[in-house]
Amino acid sequence: MLGGKYHLSSYVPRHTWATMARQQGIPIGVISESLGHTSEKTTRIYMKSLEKQRLDTANSKIIRCVWDKKMKEKSRYAMVEE
Repeated sequence: MLGGKYHLSSYVPRHTWATMARQQGIPIGVISESLGHTSEKTTRIYMKSLEKQRLDTANSKIIRCVWDKKMKEKSRYAMVEE
């Protein structure tokens, strides 16, 4: 699908699968076993990093939304002053 432009490690499908499984409510134990982890603790650490990425993405979207709104208002006020 990427046309051979990018080299993707085996972690990409693993992360994708784990993220999708968690979003579908699949228990950590099942995800852990599926990933071949010997401990659910490992899976919880793994999932925590994925959750942090989701929070970072969400925060970026909110900041962008606020910034865009501020810029639109600033632009609107500049037009009124002219």
